[in-house]
Amino acid sequence: MAAQARRIGSYFQHDVLAQLGMPADFRELPQVSGAWNRVAGEPLCRHVRPVRYARGELSLRADSAVWAGRVRYRQQTLIAELQHSAEFHHLTGLNVRIAPPQMPHAAAASARRLMLSAVSRSLLEQVAEHVDDAGLRMALVRLSRNGGGR
Repeated sequence: MAAQARRIGSYFQHDVLAQLGMPADFRELPQVSGAWNRVAGEPLCRHVRPVRYARGELSLRADSAVWAGRVRYRQQTLIAELQHSAEFHHLTGLNVRIAPPQMPHAAAASARRLMLSAVSRSLLEQVAEHVDDAGLRMALVRLSRNGGGR
């Protein structure tokens, strides 16, 4: 018989999660997310997602300033609608922030350190020999040495 998959949070007691700095509502986040999606509706729930619900405050992350602004504009209406859900009966406020941008796969690949060829490193060293500014000269030497992956 195959074992059923479980969320990692289900393996820890509530006090252990608190000691690890995890929110008290860690196990309730799927229900909170479901209720948010039902109330917020499309397209808002695709661009704004709940990350924490504690002490009556729902923390949200928006994928852009535009979507964060839409939540702030509709904040009182959203709170009133969310309070009708059992999950948000004690909701008193929303805290929306913009999520850090995700680096696309292509950008992540180009962000890796590029290796300079031996010819390029040699050229940098030659140029550095003829530069009067000591700071620039040292920077060119460092680039020639570090560009080789050493």
